[in-house]
Amino acid sequence: MAKLDLIKDYEQDDIRKGFSVKFAANTQVNDWFVTKFRDNSDAAGTNGWGGNDWILIRYADVMLLLAEAKYHLGKDAEAIALLDQVRERAGLPSYAISMQNTTYSSKYPSLKEAILHERRVELAFENQRWFDLVRNYNAQELVTYFKTKSQADYGNAKISNISNKDRYYPIPFDEYKLDPERMYQNPGY
Repeated sequence: MAKLDLIKDYEQDDIRKGFSVKFAANTQVNDWFVTKFRDNSDAAGTNGWGGNDWILIRYADVMLLLAEAKYHLGKDAEAIALLDQVRERAGLPSYAISMQNTTYSSKYPSLKEAILHERRVELAFENQRWFDLVRNYNAQELVTYFKTKSQADYGNAKISNISNKDRYYPIPFDEYKLDPERMYQNPGY
């Protein structure tokens, strides 16, 4: 799905859910921004500064993490039941019905991929995606995952630059200098 199509989908969600991705046409900005957490109540005023607290963890997050754990333990039926609860709350068909759709089943052929997709859309803009990917893929699988994506979906971020080293941070040189004989650098740096 192209970035513009994804943004159009979010704009359609704006009507149903009260949040969206919008475009700031101001010459200083000229980019997209997220209004998912903006307080639209009258108390927020015209700037949207209201009493919204930052969400640290949500029930859907807990349920999807538990579904992921159940999947890794080989308890697929329990994982699907948890996944279906989240999908039902969002007004989506069950996992079994969705798998009958050839478009869905080709994009998310395994239960693992379906759970990761559900986490992606349920927790959009909540800073969870990278941690989901690192938790579920080893370094080479992560590189392969990104290499299958379209560059058009990532804008200026060059996904062709991703390699095995990007799973880990480099060890700071100042830390290395403290004990050069026992300290090592992460591969690729």
